Amino acid sequence: MKSMNKTKKIISLLLFIVCAALLVTSVAGYVTRSSAATAESLDEMRTQSVFHAASGGLVETFASKAQADKLMELRKQPDFRKLGTSEVTRLCEEAAELARQEARAKYSNTDGIDTAPLKGEILTFEQTVSVFNEAETAEQETFAGFYNALCDSVTDWEEIVGERDDEAVLSAVEEYVPELAGSEYAHLRESFVQLARDQEAAAIAAAAKADEASEETAAEETAEEVSVNYKYFVPSEALTALEEQVEEKYGALWTVLVEAIPDLGTLDEKITVSVRESIVDILSTTNEGFAARYKVYHAQEAESALKGKAASSMKLAANAETILIAGVALLLLTCVFAFWDLLTGKMGVPRTIILLFFLYLCLAGRLFEMNMSMLFGNVLERFGMYGILALAMLPGIQCGIGLNMGMTIGCVAGLFGIITALQYDLTGYTAMIVSILVGTAVAIPMGWAYSLLLNRMKGSEMTVSTYVGYSFVSLMCIGWMILPYNNPRIVFPLRGSGMRVTHGLIGVFAHLLDNLGAFRIFGVKVPTGLILFVLLFCGIMWLFSRSRVGIAMSAVGSNPRFAEASGINVDRMRTLGTVLSTVLAAVGIIIYSSAFGYAQLYTAPKQMGFIAASAILIGGATTGKAKVNHVLFGVFLFEGVLTLGQQIANAAVSGGGLSEVMRILISNGIILYALTQSGGDSE
Repeated sequence: MKSMNKTKKIISLLLFIVCAALLVTSVAGYVTRSSAATAESLDEMRTQSVFHAASGGLVETFASKAQADKLMELRKQPDFRKLGTSEVTRLCEEAAELARQEARAKYSNTDGIDTAPLKGEILTFEQTVSVFNEAETAEQETFAGFYNALCDSVTDWEEIVGERDDEAVLSAVEEYVPELAGSEYAHLRESFVQLARDQEAAAIAAAAKADEASEETAAEETAEEVSVNYKYFVPSEALTALEEQVEEKYGALWTVLVEAIPDLGTLDEKITVSVRESIVDILSTTNEGFAARYKVYHAQEAESALKGKAASSMKLAANAETILIAGVALLLLTCVFAFWDLLTGKMGVPRTIILLFFLYLCLAGRLFEMNMSMLFGNVLERFGMYGILALAMLPGIQCGIGLNMGMTIGCVAGLFGIITALQYDLTGYTAMIVSILVGTAVAIPMGWAYSLLLNRMKGSEMTVSTYVGYSFVSLMCIGWMILPYNNPRIVFPLRGSGMRVTHGLIGVFAHLLDNLGAFRIFGVKVPTGLILFVLLFCGIMWLFSRSRVGIAMSAVGSNPRFAEASGINVDRMRTLGTVLSTVLAAVGIIIYSSAFGYAQLYTAPKQMGFIAASAILIGGATTGKAKVNHVLFGVFLFEGVLTLGQQIANAAVSGGGLSEVMRILISNGIILYALTQSGGDSE
């Protein structure tokens, strides 16, 4: 044992030394980025990038011609038809690549060319593009503010548009966006009138489509964030004048490029336009940091302009972030290796492994240059969505019935509350409060009846609860069809009865808590109201657990025989825990639906029990012991791994397109792992 501990210390020390070396190298790379020599190297790369982009049109022209000539040559051969499609394609591609290499050698380098005039025109054009981009960004941000103010405020576009003429529509729009009445935004008025008309048409089409919408379709649609449609953006006269200046300066730059490469004058108009777009993209990074500029220049193979020490320094600066990520990743692994006993003793094996995996996903997201602010915002939102649903597992574990897979009974009760609010056309906080009250009123007797069954089946609660939960959801597939609701918004239009599968909550109480007090920090949107609501319920459960009744209920879950000998009514405590779990599930599904933007009936609640159970188990709970901190930590880890893992897996696989497949694999994989840990750290 002593030799093993000594070996472990030596390995840990060596790993820490490697981590330190990587981190020091990374710091050196970041310092190099800000040096004057690096700035000069970037300027050289910029010139080479523009030259390479301009010659790229010629290169591809020669490659296309060589490919066409080779095909014509092959067709003249008597055995052409015997070659086969793949062989013909291979030979043509080889000819094109050979021509491409010859053209690059001739046109794509600045050897023997006086680049001084080119650098001057590039700098002038770059500055003009920078001014134009700043002005355009400012105007687009203003437009986006007006666009969001209008689209977020209007709930019924038909009231604004209807049969009105353009002047009347504009007046209605200006009530929501008063700034449009000012003369400086006169150029946007016509486009906003058209926006209102298009939104009305889209709303009518969406209403017709909703009649036939399925649960899967609704889920897919809500996964996409609503973004500003800039097709309605109209530039001001000042911005148009700046755009004309950009065209003028580009003409001067193109003249210098043609003087350097006379054959550029032979390019057709289509390729010339493509070259211009490439050059503008290259020079639009002037005000951005080192990483953005280097990435654009690297795509144009601009490193060839650097030699010797300059090339080595640029390579170190370019890889500084990758080296830093590698150093941090190795440091995390080294810390886990060196302090394994301490970490697992405090957090347990499951939480230690999942937490390390989550941190690695964060590093991988940065490595793949993903928008981490948006992803962390999604994690916080999903934390709020699933927080109370996972909390519903807590009373069940504490009272001794284990993982309450029958919490779907409470979910159905909560959905019943939502449907009731929709039936009477309630909106805002009124709709949410009525949904919670009705859901709770339905959940209490249903939870009580469910507890009677569990009290008769002691020792087999998890099996019974899983069966009851699935059976009740299936039974309610019939119930949703026969319930006597008749609001046209919630019933199938052709039959006039039976609940639709999916019910949109936009304009009812969708995102009500998400947007309450929401703010951004480091680009991460924090859904303040949603998180505070979850924390409020967690605080209530924490206080209840420390009350006399809560302690008695926990005693029943820990040792029912001892509790009974102490005078505690075991069945009553189990009933209380089951009812509490069912009520929390009812509230949880209402909050989930609000954050999701849709309420889904029929088979939608079926998997909620497994998700909630997995979250609380990953947080460190077992089937016999659970705390509020297990809920909070578990939900954050579960949703964090699911959100980041899905996006990173798509980024890692070339072409992406695995969104739904990866969601199923990752979510079910986490659930499976969590269930294997249900017995605690000893198993």
